[in-house]
Amino acid sequence: MISRKIVSVVLLFAMVTISCKEKTHQQEVTNKSSQETLEKEKMDDSTIVEKDNASNKTETFQYVCFTNDNDKTKRIWVEFSENGKANRLKYEGQSESIDLKFTKENMNTDGAHPTIENYYQEIYNGEVNGEYIITHSGNWDYVKYIRGKDGKEFNFTIDHTANPYGSKPCF
Repeated sequence: MISRKIVSVVLLFAMVTISCKEKTHQQEVTNKSSQETLEKEKMDDSTIVEKDNASNKTETFQYVCFTNDNDKTKRIWVEFSENGKANRLKYEGQSESIDLKFTKENMNTDGAHPTIENYYQEIYNGEVNGEYIITHSGNWDYVKYIRGKDGKEFNFTIDHTANPYGSKPCF
């Protein structure tokens, strides 16, 4: 009779132990599955955030058209980013635009309006080819180009009739 009780206790203990192990295993599987689901949701959320951030990085540009002071048939447009700095410009009749690299800014507060001069290097085929000085004063903008090979200067003035600070180039 004692051996029967011992066997019964051992069987009961074995069933409880096995049952607990199965329950623990199920909890581990459930926890792992839940954790994987959470990680997937986090990945999905981060993907959405990255996409949103990518779409938020869409920058808008403003374009200003300028006319050569000595030859009204020669025009350029300058592309400005949201920070007010020029990125590139294009001469009418040319197929490609020219990249600009900002170098410095001068501000003069004497006079009726502050005058801001921004200096840019003209980058053509990866080389510095000349210098542009873009001046802003009141509602007037000017561009001076100093050609690198000979120092010759070309001056341009904003064309107020060509939708200044528009969202598209004038040509």
